[in-house]
Amino acid sequence: MLTYMDYIQKCFSETSGWNDDMSYEQILRTPNNLLQFKIPSGFQVSVASKNTENSYSSATLRQLNRLNGSVSYFYSSNDMKNAYKGTGTLPLWSVIDDYRFIRSPKQERVLQRRKKAEKKDLGDRNPYLLYGKMYFPSQFLEGMIVKRLSDSTQMTLRFINTPKFRKLTKNCSILTLYLQRQNDHNATDFIYSSTESLLGLRCLYKLGSDFSLSSSPGYTDSTSLSAGFELWFALLSMSPGLSTAVRYSTHISSSGKPLTMTLALNPLLGTIESTYSIKPGLNSTFCSKYTFNIYSYESDFLLGFSLFRCNGYNPPSPQLQSTNKTIADSPDKVSFQTGEIHTENLQPNRSNTIQRNDTKKVGGRSDKYPFNVMDEDQHHQLLTTFMGITPGKLLTENNARHFLDTFNRSQFSSAFKCAASVARKDVKFAWEGRFKDLLLSSGVHIDCNDSIPRVDKCGLEIQYSS
Repeated sequence: MLTYMDYIQKCFSETSGWNDDMSYEQILRTPNNLLQFKIPSGFQVSVASKNTENSYSSATLRQLNRLNGSVSYFYSSNDMKNAYKGTGTLPLWSVIDDYRFIRSPKQERVLQRRKKAEKKDLGDRNPYLLYGKMYFPSQFLEGMIVKRLSDSTQMTLRFINTPKFRKLTKNCSILTLYLQRQNDHNATDFIYSSTESLLGLRCLYKLGSDFSLSSSPGYTDSTSLSAGFELWFALLSMSPGLSTAVRYSTHISSSGKPLTMTLALNPLLGTIESTYSIKPGLNSTFCSKYTFNIYSYESDFLLGFSLFRCNGYNPPSPQLQSTNKTIADSPDKVSFQTGEIHTENLQPNRSNTIQRNDTKKVGGRSDKYPFNVMDEDQHHQLLTTFMGITPGKLLTENNARHFLDTFNRSQFSSAFKCAASVARKDVKFAWEGRFKDLLLSSGVHIDCNDSIPRVDKCGLEIQYSS
């Protein structure tokens, strides 16, 4: 489950129009959510609130061997009232790490332009987010600054400061700088870390066209193919790093279910990873992963799944109904509801039509506007409209749109996750849900290497925000 800091950062990205999925760092996010989810350690309680329209605060208490905690503060120049919700009203799927539906940066910008056209308050054009956190009693300091430099550029600065505990030890400060750029077809991240003067470069390329029959920016393309790589080099130790990956994601496959497949390669370490994730239904997700090392010949096979409990469905939002009405009423467009083509404006202009005393008979019936009376521009418009329609793609987009509509309107109350590894011989269970206005997250990690399985980790987390 997302922490309060991750949720605030997600709301900031949503209101500012930044697409987190268009990054090489997130290319394996779907299998990681299903196979490498975190298990709470000990008992933890978090209480957060929205102090003003732009400031937020959070306090956390944790009991693991000893009592410790943290206090954090957030400030955003962008008003996030349309995205931020308390734990009692937010959709549960928005804070649970599960299957990711990929949306292109082009659709993000179209969504922002529509909001501006509807005169919605988006706040600062180049907003920024400030975050600070202090741990006690250790007095560790953690901070982050996120600044939008332009519509396609964002800078992120993270730092950690550890205090001086003993006379012989020195305080340590780690600084990491990210400069991110993204457009319709590629994204680039330049990274610098003060740890051994580490330099990094991440690139992600979206292959294929952005064409989609779905005109609503709230819905994703039916198919997405992305490839990327990352390069690392530590100047002090002269150590390189390299990895590359490919991701194929489709929302409606030949089986009629959304799926995501990835292939990752690290040539320096000799590891090859392939994953397959599919969502058989609105309430379930299944994932498998196979890893192999070409140097040591070691391999591992992982399986994981998640099950959601749904209590019902919310009615369609007025914005979605108005969008469907606009699409259905617009001329020369394809209706996603019925597949019909609206060609009201393709009728010949009466002023340009040759006036005839008699009505021409076509196929034994009267037709005031026969095809051969249209002018050249109207002929071209009509033929282009019909030739640009692919029935199979139209059906695929319609099914994908309906699936995402129903998923977003689902009232999920809890989720159960399970993941197991064959080589490590361990299994993890996690339950995440809502009780009243509280978000609960619990889990257990069981090690089966010994003759008697033992519990390696278990815990419970409680979150509340207003």
